[in-house]
Amino acid sequence: MSSPSFNHFRDFSLSDESIPPVRNVDSDAPREMRNELVDLFFHLIEHSSSSISPDLLYRIICQSLGETASGKPCGGYRYASGRDAGKADWQRIYDLICRLWPEFVTADVKEEYRNGVNRILGAYGIVWELNESGQLRRVLPREVNLQIAAAMAELSQQNYAPARTLLHTALDAYHDRPRQDRDACANVFDAMESVAKENFQLPNATFGAVLAHIRKTQGLQTEVIDVLEKVNTLRNHKFGHGMTVPFDLSSAEGDFTYLSCIAGILLFVRTRQAQQL
Repeated sequence: MSSPSFNHFRDFSLSDESIPPVRNVDSDAPREMRNELVDLFFHLIEHSSSSISPDLLYRIICQSLGETASGKPCGGYRYASGRDAGKADWQRIYDLICRLWPEFVTADVKEEYRNGVNRILGAYGIVWELNESGQLRRVLPREVNLQIAAAMAELSQQNYAPARTLLHTALDAYHDRPRQDRDACANVFDAMESVAKENFQLPNATFGAVLAHIRKTQGLQTEVIDVLEKVNTLRNHKFGHGMTVPFDLSSAEGDFTYLSCIAGILLFVRTRQAQQL
């Protein structure tokens, strides 16, 4: 049997790609979306050579949501699965998406599953999507993802190991549910600071002192240093270590801070590389 198609899921409503859906739902799993996901799950096993039977799929869905599976549910497996998904807490729906990933990997329809899930999540404006490893990750513009991937690649050298660890921690906080904005901002800033200290051989200096050194040696443009000093001030006022005041940056302000520090990491690494040429 050929691989099932997922393209007809949300085909009409998502056909105008010039108007992408707003991705701003991060604390809900709408009832209608749950039903569409159940339809996708069963469609994939009904139209492929998968060894997963409708009965087995229903039992996996039911038990992974903490429900007791019926021997032969009234109304059929699709109905019973939709009923149980409809009763579950919203977080459990995303648990279910990840739980089913290895089943569809084994059934050799993982790409159809991933693409179908992501079309449905996108249609409902959900801020996560399923990645190539079957994990839910927060949606970011392609250019931003490339920048983050570039930062991780640049920090692969052993001398950047502390910064790489901090960046991983920041990424985990950013993709957490709910998003841990303070931890994301604090750790990504610390990663940037670690890179700056390493590159300018000032291991015991504060970030402000490193910037003062860079200004004195004309290592960067004055206007760029001014921006970095403003980010440092933001850190000292809003999310520095030991602060007891509530974190009050908005989600958009958290994005700005997080991505500014990612850009700062690349700036310091590449400036160092240029100096070594």
